[in-house]
Amino acid sequence: MKPSTRPLFSTVLIAAFVCCLIATPKPARAGSAEIRIDVAHPTVELSPHLYGLFFEDINYAADGGLYAELVQNRSFEYHPLGDRGRASRMDALFAWEKVAREGAEVELEVVDDRPVHKNNPHYLEVEIDKQGVAGVSNAGFEGIHVDEGATYRVAVHARAGSGWRGDAQLTAHLETADGQPLGSVDLGEATGRWQHLEATITADQTTDDARLLVTTAGRGTLMLDMVSLFPTETFNGHKNGLRPDLAQALKDLNPQFLRFPGGCISHGDGLANAYRWKDTVGPIEHRKPNFNTWGYHQTYGLGFFEYFQLCEDLNMEALPVVPVGVSCGFRGLEVVPMDELQPWIDEAVDLIEFANGPVTSEWGKLRADMGHPEPFNLKFICLGNEEHDTAAVRERFPHFVKAIRDKYPDIKIIGTSGLGPGIPIYDQMTELDVYSSDEHYYEDPTWFIANQNRFDDFDRDRPLIFVGEYASRGSTLFNALAEAAYLTGIERNADIVDMTCYAPLFGRDGHTQWNPDMIYFNKRDVVRTANYYVQQLFAQNKGDVYLPNSVELHADQELETIAGRVGIGSWSTEIELESFTVNGETLDPGTWNVITGDFEMNDGNYVQSDGGAQPALSISPEDFEGEEVTITARVKVNDGAEGFLVRFGADDRGRDGFWFNVGGWGNSRHAIEAFQGRSKAEVTARRGRIEQDRWYDAKVVLTPGSIKTYLDGELVNDYAIDPIGMSVSTTLDKKAGEVIVKLVNPTDEAIDANIHLDGVGNVESQADMITLAGNADATNTFENPDAVAPQTETVAVGNTFEHTIPAMSLQIIRVKLAEPQTAMRPR
Repeated sequence: MKPSTRPLFSTVLIAAFVCCLIATPKPARAGSAEIRIDVAHPTVELSPHLYGLFFEDINYAADGGLYAELVQNRSFEYHPLGDRGRASRMDALFAWEKVAREGAEVELEVVDDRPVHKNNPHYLEVEIDKQGVAGVSNAGFEGIHVDEGATYRVAVHARAGSGWRGDAQLTAHLETADGQPLGSVDLGEATGRWQHLEATITADQTTDDARLLVTTAGRGTLMLDMVSLFPTETFNGHKNGLRPDLAQALKDLNPQFLRFPGGCISHGDGLANAYRWKDTVGPIEHRKPNFNTWGYHQTYGLGFFEYFQLCEDLNMEALPVVPVGVSCGFRGLEVVPMDELQPWIDEAVDLIEFANGPVTSEWGKLRADMGHPEPFNLKFICLGNEEHDTAAVRERFPHFVKAIRDKYPDIKIIGTSGLGPGIPIYDQMTELDVYSSDEHYYEDPTWFIANQNRFDDFDRDRPLIFVGEYASRGSTLFNALAEAAYLTGIERNADIVDMTCYAPLFGRDGHTQWNPDMIYFNKRDVVRTANYYVQQLFAQNKGDVYLPNSVELHADQELETIAGRVGIGSWSTEIELESFTVNGETLDPGTWNVITGDFEMNDGNYVQSDGGAQPALSISPEDFEGEEVTITARVKVNDGAEGFLVRFGADDRGRDGFWFNVGGWGNSRHAIEAFQGRSKAEVTARRGRIEQDRWYDAKVVLTPGSIKTYLDGELVNDYAIDPIGMSVSTTLDKKAGEVIVKLVNPTDEAIDANIHLDGVGNVESQADMITLAGNADATNTFENPDAVAPQTETVAVGNTFEHTIPAMSLQIIRVKLAEPQTAMRPR
């Protein structure tokens, strides 16, 4: 292992979280900081594709979202999805109704004997027994939105039965929900063979609740399939294209890559439901729809060709994800037998041919037939999603790697590190020497603030890191600032972290299976969250090289000793407490309040016997405070996977405060963790384990601004609470000749800073500054979409300048160098 090449960095604190847990319930008071930036000695180059996008069809992100099709269930392939609420009612006629006017008699039936294509086996038979105005109507995604004067392409595959009588002309209509006409157009005549009919219709007025009708005046059996209503205005004008406002929101993020199509849908709800890219290409009537593991249906109108096309439109690298012969472990792991794995491997290899192959190849020809003879210049492929660490995954994964390297050695393989921050499969990715390895985590905001130094000690000889999915479980400004703080640590470690992307990307109003999401939308409106703006500001102000910095913080307040209730607990473990003291006074746990678990006195000891409780917790009925508070506990583990918990600083319901976690994380380390409500963050930890059936003496010593923990007399953790928390990232944009200073203040008070640019000549006296600030719980909504939004202004700067960092804010200052720094190279 070579030494880490990480630069100097500002110590990042979780004080915004911890300070409200000390004795007085006040937020962190104003403090000051000295920030020094070494412009002359850049450390690491930032990846050109550090910030990008992750798209998964969750929350109706594709059909009913980014994909501009306005008809729902256009090919009559819906079917009920078990007991999944609304999805249980999704039969083949979902969103469709018969039209029977002027005396017409109509019956509808979905059949499958002579389909347009075998991949879309179902179609609609409209049986018209008595003439009039007869046909069907579609309500779209809870009403179709149309605009006055806008044009829409109507398309349908139609066939008339052998006994057809009368007029075979088909007409498309737009109507309001109550039948008011909005426009109509003739589509042409149905014949005895399937044919594609298409025309353009103009809406006469604006509404969000229109219906599309296809009708005839004839009599007999009319067959319909692939009924479509598409805006003629799509992003970049593509015929089978994207909703312009949603695609523009992506473009405005300045993304450098797109990971697609998932996510959990990649390996699916069982192997039969895995996302197979070959089902999603070719003419739309040839694509094979599938249900979505998130509880609805996918037409695959937005397929791999359209994903590659979007990457080309936005000048992004494509990061397609292919399954590796295992299904989603959360939904009952299924595994492709080894003797049946080759078609799955071939599919991964064929995808590269589809993207890059010559038009004379099988899959390159299909790409050309779809309108793109030039290769898409694919450089990366992602194998697997957040796979569970199983023998089956470890056995199958290398076969995919070998096949791709044998045929396409220049393709960079992105592996999977497995579930959560523990990255259990990163070791195999190292053995296989993949280009980078994908890690995912959805944690509380305090976790991101506390873990922004995560990559400081990563081995630089191992694969690069792709943070492929992350979010802080909320859309407030504080959530966004926690993510911003984490990104400052990523930029500092850009020699090991190659790519990052927030997840999920889109959420349709009223149809979310996962929250939070970066962008919310309804039929007309787009809400860009505070999280969105953090992503945008970091991507637009990345810089090329990292500039080392140091931060010296000064508090304007006297720290106090943590106060509150104390207690004992465990996690999936049975424990026994022999004694518990506070400042030498022995407490009687038999009088404590049991929050969770199964505690009782047994032969003078306090025994917790629920091995499944996560956690088991019992809390004293009284608070403890003082200049110095010393807590001792004599404990042993009787059975279970972990150790025990010594609680302190808690409220009367066992919330807030801290615990000393002895033998946590599968009996692998000892840590201090902080709590606020339901949020939890590890503030400091060291490796360590304990044994069962052995007594341990744990001690916690609390003094003003300090927590020290001991185990059997040995110091384990020594944590100093700093009253102000801030994060800093400093980079250089070489082309612009600008030092980019990112300042994150996730506390409730402003911080007065002196900022020094060292090792550089004169700088210009004015700089552009962008500020994202507000109340901690400020959230953008459809009613108030701009509650949190960036504001730009010009500020006075110099080689040294004073600056106040507002409470709850991200600020980006771009300081223009008077002379270019062309001689600088990363160390």
